[in-house]
Amino acid sequence: PAATAAAGGGILLQIGAYPSEDLANGAWAAFKARHTDVAGALSPDIQKADLGTKGTWYRLRAGPFADRTTANAACVKLKAAGATCFLATP
Repeated sequence: PAATAAAGGGILLQIGAYPSEDLANGAWAAFKARHTDVAGALSPDIQKADLGTKGTWYRLRAGPFADRTTANAACVKLKAAGATCFLATP
């Protein structure tokens, strides 16, 4: 099972959504390897989401960040490096 960054509080960035938990875990490993400067101190948080007719997806989030400003700065840096991210709502 994936670690839960949200358990300690703080802000999370969503960096992807996948049709299986295994794919989300694999995406985390690839993301962390590709973005070590930002992801090095972060933990994954995978949230199961039932999207009705779209099926069940697994939202891959990373964090925690101390505040929205820090999370936004990390997201800007990640986007500049080609990643996708946005502040996740709990």
